Amino acid sequence: MSPRISAFSLAQESLPGAGGAALDQILIVLVANAVIFTPLVWFVIRERSGHRTTIGRAADWVAKKESMPRWFSLPIYLMIASLLSAGFGVAWDIPIHMQDGRDEGPLANPAHYFIYFGIVGFFVAGVISMTLVSRRLPARTFRIRDDWRAPMGSMVIVAAGLIALAGFPLDDVWHRMFGQDVTQWGPTHTMMIGGAVTCVLGGVLLHSEARQVGAPGTLGLGGRIRGVFLLSTCIIPFYFLAEFELGLPQFPAATQFIIAGLLTTWIFTACRRYFGPGGALFAWGFYAIAQLFLIATISALPGVLVSQMLLFLPAALIVELVALVLAPARGVVFGLVCAVLIGTVGMYAEWLWSHAFMPLPQPLPSHALPLMLSVGTAAAIAGALIGHWHAQQLQRVEARSTVSSRLDQITFRSPLLQTCYSYWLRQQTPAPATRTAPGYWQRNGYVAVGGVVFLALMAAFAPPSMKDGVFADVELSENCDGTSICRAFVTITMDPAETDRAIWLHAYYWQGKAGTEGEIPTDPSGGAPGVMRVRMLPTGIAGQFRSEHELPMYGGGKTQIRLHQAPTVMLNLPLYAPDDPEISADIGRRILAESGQRYEFIYEPTFLQRETKDYVPGWLWATGYTVVLLLWLVTLVFYVWLYSQAAFGSDHTARSHTQPRGKPIDA
Repeated sequence: MSPRISAFSLAQESLPGAGGAALDQILIVLVANAVIFTPLVWFVIRERSGHRTTIGRAADWVAKKESMPRWFSLPIYLMIASLLSAGFGVAWDIPIHMQDGRDEGPLANPAHYFIYFGIVGFFVAGVISMTLVSRRLPARTFRIRDDWRAPMGSMVIVAAGLIALAGFPLDDVWHRMFGQDVTQWGPTHTMMIGGAVTCVLGGVLLHSEARQVGAPGTLGLGGRIRGVFLLSTCIIPFYFLAEFELGLPQFPAATQFIIAGLLTTWIFTACRRYFGPGGALFAWGFYAIAQLFLIATISALPGVLVSQMLLFLPAALIVELVALVLAPARGVVFGLVCAVLIGTVGMYAEWLWSHAFMPLPQPLPSHALPLMLSVGTAAAIAGALIGHWHAQQLQRVEARSTVSSRLDQITFRSPLLQTCYSYWLRQQTPAPATRTAPGYWQRNGYVAVGGVVFLALMAAFAPPSMKDGVFADVELSENCDGTSICRAFVTITMDPAETDRAIWLHAYYWQGKAGTEGEIPTDPSGGAPGVMRVRMLPTGIAGQFRSEHELPMYGGGKTQIRLHQAPTVMLNLPLYAPDDPEISADIGRRILAESGQRYEFIYEPTFLQRETKDYVPGWLWATGYTVVLLLWLVTLVFYVWLYSQAAFGSDHTARSHTQPRGKPIDA
């Protein structure tokens, strides 16, 4: 049986709708789109017809200062600024939903403005890049029309912007059809966040294309540093782990190790191969700065929950140490050795780090490590295959250049610096010698296998599962009626008493900042209002646990016991929740657990995502997920095709038509 639903309804202030946004907000967003995209269309038309524009002049000025093509510098700076905006917005948005619950629409949440303008910004960056083309184009370009070809990197950024922008209207459609989805990994949320974190794939490819055409700004040590910086930005999908770093993972713990293993192996091995000694540490430095930027900016906001962070440094050190005994030129062999060590030693070090700097429910118990390290190693192997492919594509793009990088011409006055530089130069991974174009699977087999392994791991371990027949006898130190401020220590006696093998068992209170009169609950150890993470400590009796602190049984928040068992079982025992008239399902009615009663744990998403509509037919859910999955598969395949064509596609013999009459030519 589920927790008793009280017949008494607590008086509530007006709550935001549990469906889509109000129509007036949708209209305002449409007007904003028109204001932004109408000038963009005009810019494209003017530039392609050979007329000078303000954006074109600005791009030429920046390109001249940096000795780069006009299609590179300004778009890249705009992309990076946009990602900072979007990253800040997401880092603010998730705590808002954890502390306040759902919002009334896209304009009711200030974080949404940063996300929206960030997504629009990097899409615009891609459009500017593909528009500001000139005679200095790479050997292989994307044909938009006969007289208009664009660098492949530009099209990666545009594609990422399109899928992210599509996520905005689809998110409202999703809410109207299925109810609001207050989780970071909601299907349309992955479109918006995923577009943002994959647009950087275009930036690094664009740099390699600029290097191919011999742009002076890409040559020498400075050009190599710029290239590894852009490659390092490809680690930003780490923000898909934000719910783990904020202390409310809504998906099984194995997914943290899968994503961490994949990303660290992929980016650190690719950067080590691309840059030489120190490449993995360079990438880790970017990761650390990005994380600290998010933590610092969110910390400056009053009363907002601040995330913590995984370390990732052990994985970078492993890659650098392996490179001392096994040459990165060994390619996939080097990557696989790194993968095995990262998946085991590296992920074990992350587990040790979680004891000091990750929020409850971490650290995970030691008995969960065999599963976590196993999936982490499998994901790291997938990351090694993708990293090998990624570095190889970039090397082949740059190998099509006839201009020397001039690295061997650099000298230093200091003998020590010259010795270090000479060693670094000798350790460079040579570009593939062959210029022949192998078959499609020879070109892209590694990324295909790596991608399939990663998707298979996520399909097996990401969806939470249900387990029937788990009960708990509840005892409360205070008999709360839900109408006034009241807290109680909670003791539960499990039946069956099998929680000694749980991945986590803890109490959680969230979304208590809105709709709570008087004292807003806050973590006793310090934190943000509206969220509490409380340990359930064993009492010494088999299967019995008592909350470390009193739990709130009042206000607008929800109090619950969370139970996660290997590999994917995620259960929840709701103890208190206010009545939510916007939710038609029974789970939306007021819940108040009573002392001395026995309750059955329920499927956790039912409570954490109780805004979800329970009357939507299964075929409609399947259709919605299938549409989002297909959109992503098409986008990812397009990314791979663009990289493959940039690296192996036949040269265009006639590129003079890409330059409209009267348009300035790059210096």
